[in-house]
Amino acid sequence: MSKVGNVFKMLILLKSRGKMKINDIARELEVDERQVRRYRNDLEQAGIYIEYTSERYGGYQYEEQDYLLDLNLTKEERSVILMALEQLKYDNFICYRDFKLIVDKINCLNERENNDLIHAEYFVKNTKINYNYEREKNIWIDINAAIITRNKIKIKYNSLNTGEKERIVRPYAVFQYKGSMYFVGYCELRQKIREFKISRIMSYEILGEKFERAHNFNFKEYMKDCFGIFKDEEIELKLKIKHPMSQIVKERIWADNQKIIDIEDKAIMFQAKVRGITEVKSWILSMGQSVEVLEPKSLRRNIENEIEKMIKIYKKVNWDLNMSGL
Repeated sequence: MSKVGNVFKMLILLKSRGKMKINDIARELEVDERQVRRYRNDLEQAGIYIEYTSERYGGYQYEEQDYLLDLNLTKEERSVILMALEQLKYDNFICYRDFKLIVDKINCLNERENNDLIHAEYFVKNTKINYNYEREKNIWIDINAAIITRNKIKIKYNSLNTGEKERIVRPYAVFQYKGSMYFVGYCELRQKIREFKISRIMSYEILGEKFERAHNFNFKEYMKDCFGIFKDEEIELKLKIKHPMSQIVKERIWADNQKIIDIEDKAIMFQAKVRGITEVKSWILSMGQSVEVLEPKSLRRNIENEIEKMIKIYKKVNWDLNMSGL
């Protein structure tokens, strides 16, 4: 961001959040503390005075009355905005920082005495995605533009199965799954519609060549009955799930067509038509001994094989530990 942009952003932060420490401002603006002091001097030269206190909880504070429009948001409305902000942070929304600045602008339009909700106790707990924010945001913006203008994209993509390959793709849509950004499009190398995780794009180029989007492509239909984002043959899944895992499963919709039947001892029978064996297996294994696969038989055998492989790994580890005297 330019110097002028950072100066205005600093003013917005102080107006919306009240007193802020210099190091907190520097972190928000992605500059050093010396630069923050220069910004304060620039504002004062323009007749905008920033108060400074040096005590333990001191920092910069902007107390002047301004004439910006008051949006008259209720506490409930502002609480919703702040919760949405925290949810977007949890979801690793690619434009989270931009939305955060918008929220700061909204806050600065309201009276300071009504800003007690800025520190509302609303948190979302989850593991963080390890990614380069600016890089993925730029790719996401360029892919969105290519979707709108119908331009093909040449990407060097690092697939988990086939490694690094160059592909030409006709982008159809972007979507987010488990905090990561993807786009779906027609891959000319595989001659199929595929999904591509943006973080695995090593390099890319928006080509001048145009394409005609498939008229019958509908993203919701494309992802219909998918357990996650993997797509393969549809299966009739039938599980017996014991308590307390049964209660946890009942609290979520895992498939739009799921059926849950309560049975003895607080257990449940879970039934659904789904695609995506890879994620179905991962889900089942995560429930440990609390779940039994009843149908299909092929999946039951598959789970049995996975468990046998796991047992062999731990038996080998125990053997090695015993032999080493640990």
